[in-house]
Amino acid sequence: MQPKASLSGWKRVTPALDIEVQHGIPVHVYCKDTVQPYDDHQITDRVHELTGLSVSVHDAINLSTKEHEWSVCIDKSEFVEVLHRLALASAAMFVDRFHKPIDQSAVDWNRSEFSYDFNHAVEHCCIPWGTLDKQRYFERYTHVMKTESLRLVDAGISPLIDAE
Repeated sequence: MQPKASLSGWKRVTPALDIEVQHGIPVHVYCKDTVQPYDDHQITDRVHELTGLSVSVHDAINLSTKEHEWSVCIDKSEFVEVLHRLALASAAMFVDRFHKPIDQSAVDWNRSEFSYDFNHAVEHCCIPWGTLDKQRYFERYTHVMKTESLRLVDAGISPLIDAE
């Protein structure tokens, strides 16, 4: 089975239900209702089965009478896991670009990727801006990134990078 953190793209979970995933993080849900609409609980169960993350769905849009789309909000208690998955993706991107593991000289990379990923993790978890101490997460994030980049290089893995 593909590791949950490496899932990206649209994934069909039932004949009428698709989930958009970026780096193992659910972003949107799309349903083509051919028989009856899915309720929120059925959708969140399917998202959890696919990604391992607990979510709620919101901002429902009726694209037509039988097509619906929702945004996804990941449970706040899973913020660290979301940031972890983003750190793994950033490590893969570094290895793809530079063909070496992240080392002490990658200070700018560490700071810029952390800021980018932290902000996205906050958005994915629907956490109000300014309520988390950003620096509390920096050391763990960079450790995950460095460890993953070293693992990829040592194993000779050339990661597949999906454009965002």
